[in-house]
Amino acid sequence: GKSKKAYCAENGINEATFYYWFSRSKENNMTSGSFITIDKDNRKNDVEVIYPNGVRIKIENDLALLSQLIRLY
Repeated sequence: GKSKKAYCAENGINEATFYYWFSRSKENNMTSGSFITIDKDNRKNDVEVIYPNGVRIKIENDLALLSQLIRLY
């Protein structure tokens, strides 16, 4: 129920980065039409990053590392 600008400010997200990924999610024609929640406290699950070129990276649920991997693409 918040504006995109307010959400970005609250969560320390650069607005340009948010709009970039928001537009990318629309390009991919996501069926759910919404973002998923990543539980910061859940350390049991691994996260697998799959790049468009087929490279797969499986890491522990580390949001800082995940953020860096996303920026690399």
